[in-house]
Amino acid sequence: MATKAKLNIIEGHQVGSLISGNMYFFKYLADPSNILYDRFPLIFVLRKRGQVFEGINFHYIPVIPDWRTPLFEDMKRFFDSEEIQDDTRLRVKMFRQLILKQRKFRFAKIALHRYRRNHIRSKIIMIPPTEWEKAILQPAERFVTGNLRKLQTRVIHKESLIKSRKRT
Repeated sequence: MATKAKLNIIEGHQVGSLISGNMYFFKYLADPSNILYDRFPLIFVLRKRGQVFEGINFHYIPVIPDWRTPLFEDMKRFFDSEEIQDDTRLRVKMFRQLILKQRKFRFAKIALHRYRRNHIRSKIIMIPPTEWEKAILQPAERFVTGNLRKLQTRVIHKESLIKSRKRT
């Protein structure tokens, strides 16, 4: 079993690798060319390709008003068990295909980001499935520019709301 760990305000189990369908939290340092990013992503990993992985970072989705919980509720039909248990995982292939096509999952599409494994700057915390719903509501995000200047979360959430209203 993985070691219990805490980073920022998020608790879980320290792990050495990422598995698609699980939720993770870590400290991240992107390339300086990135205009803005979240230093502490909270993501469901959807796909891995070598050192690059992608996932839904819930921090890009507004918590006030709460758009995270409705997305999470809609995602439950893609969990591999009806009741959330310690070994529950997201069935990523089917879910990833839908978020790219269905407007219902527009916030998931907006929150879909790519990360490089070698840019993680902390221990990797795997969030137990029984804690997923609680974790998505925690204010653990920290948005910064490429030169590490802090950005207010409400600015990012406003941008996400604007993007969600566009037809794509």
